[in-house]
Amino acid sequence: MTKKVLSIDLDYIMGPTIEVQQDANIAHFDNATAKWDLFFDKLPFKENQFYIDQGNLIFCYNAFLKALTQNKKTPEVLFGYDHDSILYLIGAEKNIDLINIDHHDDIMHGTFCGEGQNDEEGWEALRKELYFLKEHHWVNEGNWGAWLHTREKLEKFTWIHNPESENMERNDFNVKLFEDISYTFCTRQEYEFDNYDFDYIFVCLSPQYMPLVHWHYFTIFLMAYESITGKQPKVVHDKKFEHQFNHLNTHNEILHQRTNGG
Repeated sequence: MTKKVLSIDLDYIMGPTIEVQQDANIAHFDNATAKWDLFFDKLPFKENQFYIDQGNLIFCYNAFLKALTQNKKTPEVLFGYDHDSILYLIGAEKNIDLINIDHHDDIMHGTFCGEGQNDEEGWEALRKELYFLKEHHWVNEGNWGAWLHTREKLEKFTWIHNPESENMERNDFNVKLFEDISYTFCTRQEYEFDNYDFDYIFVCLSPQYMPLVHWHYFTIFLMAYESITGKQPKVVHDKKFEHQFNHLNTHNEILHQRTNGG
């Protein structure tokens, strides 16, 4: 049975300015408050320069509210800070029909990519990442989509993206990777929901890409959920999905050695 999933990454609302701060090339920090402290200390930017797209915010909030109130089902809802936390919600499912509203595709992270992402060198870098994902379970907040696909869990994947997203430069790779499933990519202006009958809803903050001045929008989603459902929202805050695989191959090797040694 198909499982419908709505995934909203609030970095989507940063469309007009997100590429500016990404291009600033400040090192990635797992600690988001430290990242932004360093960012504004080292670079001549102010928080208010990173403004949001109000239309994007309304689009996300409207989809979220309708998925809660115009749904024939009772969806399971999870909130998180990193997008790979969605796998705590749907990682065990199959036949997933997923709609991902996100500035990034989250299919491939692009870890090894340089400037060119849609040339042979860029494709080789993406194939290298895919190898690490398959062989070493190297899943993260940027390639959980490919993780689902390599485990044959996806039926459909729809990426609602910003026209400014530089990830579109490597979208040909995504098309090739997802050639055996239904893969759609479009802007919000090009997309219309058939219905809001989702089995799962996931909302993440992505604080690495959202300055602190905008974090209250995430709080608004939490408050709306609590008001509509009467339930306390579940927020993944003390664990990260990619970390549970960091020593998986190591542990398997140790178990193998112990078995052979015994």
